[in-house]
Amino acid sequence: MSYNLFIDDIRNPDWPECIASGIDPKDVWVIVRSSKEAKIIVSERGMPLKIAFDHDLGIDYNNRIDTTMIFLKWFEAQWDGISSIPEYTIHSSNPSGCENIRSFMESWKKSINL
Repeated sequence: MSYNLFIDDIRNPDWPECIASGIDPKDVWVIVRSSKEAKIIVSERGMPLKIAFDHDLGIDYNNRIDTTMIFLKWFEAQWDGISSIPEYTIHSSNPSGCENIRSFMESWKKSINL
């Protein structure tokens, strides 16, 4: 079953900055607020069609800084080697966080298209 995953600790897909990043708020999104929630959803549902990324996800349950990069490193390790890498958008207001996500995703995509 295909789905779209929206990762952000505060915003929703219909917020102006999310729409400006390319998110279609008319799409149905599964909204998660932490890297832990994102891992649970992917474990239950499999690979999403699209992912919308925020970088900074607040403080986790162990009082540590949570970021999308925690999820992405786990996500890549879970990849089955067959499924397509999801389309993605980045709506983070953290410029270096945006670049980290973009770089990670583009490197991953390049590594499987050898």
